[in-house]
Amino acid sequence: MLKMQRKEEISENLGEVAGRHHKDGIAVGATRITSHQSRPPMIAPSNETKQLNVPQVQLQQQSAAASTPSVPVHEAPEFRSFWKAGAYAANPSMKPALVQGSLEHARVHPKFLHSNATSHKWAFGAIAELLDNAVDEVQNGATFVKVDKVDIMKDNSPALLFQDDGGGMDPESLRKCMSLGYSMKKANKTIGQYGNGFKTSTMRLGADVIVFSRATGASNATQSVGLLSYTFLRKTGQDDVIVPMIDFDISGHWAEPIIYSSQDDWSFNLKTIIEWSPFGSKSELMQQFEDIGPHGTKVIIYNLWMNDEGIYELSFDDDDEDICLRDEDNQGSLKKLQRKTRELRSHISYCIRYSLRAYASMLYLRKFNNFKIILRGKPIQQFNIADELRFRKVISYKPQVSTALNDAMVETTIGFIKEAPALSVCGFNVYHKNRLIRPFWKVTGDGSSKGNGVVGVLEANFIEPTHDKQDFERSTLFVRLESRLRQMIVEYWRGNFHLIGHQLPGSNLQEGGSVQPPVGNAANMQKQPADQHKNGLESNFQEEVHLYQHANVRLNLRNEQSSVQAISGFTDV
Repeated sequence: MLKMQRKEEISENLGEVAGRHHKDGIAVGATRITSHQSRPPMIAPSNETKQLNVPQVQLQQQSAAASTPSVPVHEAPEFRSFWKAGAYAANPSMKPALVQGSLEHARVHPKFLHSNATSHKWAFGAIAELLDNAVDEVQNGATFVKVDKVDIMKDNSPALLFQDDGGGMDPESLRKCMSLGYSMKKANKTIGQYGNGFKTSTMRLGADVIVFSRATGASNATQSVGLLSYTFLRKTGQDDVIVPMIDFDISGHWAEPIIYSSQDDWSFNLKTIIEWSPFGSKSELMQQFEDIGPHGTKVIIYNLWMNDEGIYELSFDDDDEDICLRDEDNQGSLKKLQRKTRELRSHISYCIRYSLRAYASMLYLRKFNNFKIILRGKPIQQFNIADELRFRKVISYKPQVSTALNDAMVETTIGFIKEAPALSVCGFNVYHKNRLIRPFWKVTGDGSSKGNGVVGVLEANFIEPTHDKQDFERSTLFVRLESRLRQMIVEYWRGNFHLIGHQLPGSNLQEGGSVQPPVGNAANMQKQPADQHKNGLESNFQEEVHLYQHANVRLNLRNEQSSVQAISGFTDV
């Protein structure tokens, strides 16, 4: 009874304070995430502690009158499995009465952080979002992003580290980063555009995240700390998302706190961060800036999610130079598998399912000139499978769009993988603005052998990806592209499968590589014994011939313009 009463008092206190200090925005100190981001005041350098009186219509500091219990960092949400973490009883709203003349604002319940993160079905998709943020910083001078495991000293648990040397975030930018749906990125220059990736990705990987960032402006330099903690919000019974933040001016010889309302408010935010973060003191927090340099950002995700068996979803022990998905890499030793199965599972198309090193190597189409992704201390070597395709062709395709992209021509590189015909890997790696969206997209029917060994690579900027960047919106343009890719693979396969020494049963090769259909009419072919139709290659060959004969009619691509261009003929590498 006493415990319940204490919990209600905490919720009431925090709710009362936040109710006094809001105006359609988020707080500067303990931030409320709502529908609109106000602009914090510009900070002028000075030799004394920064004191700013912020009007109520701007961002406001969390009051120090509220108090939170000291809870160890390891006391994470009751359910450590991500897919069950949203299943907790929400307390009744302790919303305070409105002050006369004030406006109501939309509340964002902490449960939304979890439900919002469920857009990432795949943990590597969430990691890719954070890599995108670092890659977008290349335009601000970033030369690397480090991804690594760090150990939390408070409870000896693993945490996930992302660190880059980009431009960093000033106090205003950090608050926008922590807000929902706010993006300053230019869609034609950067990968991110929805302003939601940081929240969905970090909350998908762990219950809590702390951000350290340094930025240098025209008149001053700042460093900031922000804490987005699902554990804190849940344990203190919040019905609104509150994010403690503190800022420092580092233009002088030492870091001076930037005060927006009072010293007590600033100290309260510091105290909350220390109690709910992996760091036990202010000095430990400040040590995190030592390896950031004059500008850059460090993100630490802790209380990582576990699977249903109570084991961490991410595996750091299987390979010291990699991070693996445990549930995707639990098929046992490759030595115990048949040779063909071993070869298939060693191929990049399979490895990207469980190996972050493999996935990140293909994540970006064009190779970086002065930027590295460093995974657990070792740079990732970028890989484009188009570079090692055999008998490559480039096929140009002009999509029907009514925008500025009307004159855009999409070039698809297509060919056989070097392991063909031994491995039946096939499909298209489809990128959007340099970012891999759909790897090895199989556009032919399941169970069909046509197209085996054929892989293509293209960049389709004329269609829009889904918010998790793991698929495309199923628009009319997408359906047309799918049909065109299906036609490409059928035409390429039909004309070139003999080049890799593959001959279909019953086919006759003529000079020039053209294929003649099996002798006999369709009726005789249908009368073949059933056991012959069980032969996959033979039955699929009949299907392929029929498909090719009627491809132009069935695909209804009368208005699509395409042409096939060889790179000095076929190129065999």
